[in-house]
Amino acid sequence: MGKQGINYAYITPAGILKVTDEDVEAAKKYSENGKVVETTIECEGGYPVITYDNKRQTVAVYGLDNAVVNNGKNAKTKDGTKIDLELYPEIYELYKACM
Repeated sequence: MGKQGINYAYITPAGILKVTDEDVEAAKKYSENGKVVETTIECEGGYPVITYDNKRQTVAVYGLDNAVVNNGKNAKTKDGTKIDLELYPEIYELYKACM
């Protein structure tokens, strides 16, 4: 089960949104631009969690117009079910805030 509370979001050098419950210094270390945003969005395995298709799932966000769920892999890839990130405004705004 993912951690709730204060988490830290950042964008990796590959442009992927990550959300971690580690300390803020760890997040800064892996952030492409050094920007880290506090969030209460739940995370699991370094990815934000959403409810999609009536199930709790992690979402891999590669950009404001490229996010996927259901890729069925431990290592997230761009393969999977593409979702409209604007339907998840908290995640959409979080990605923008980390840019």
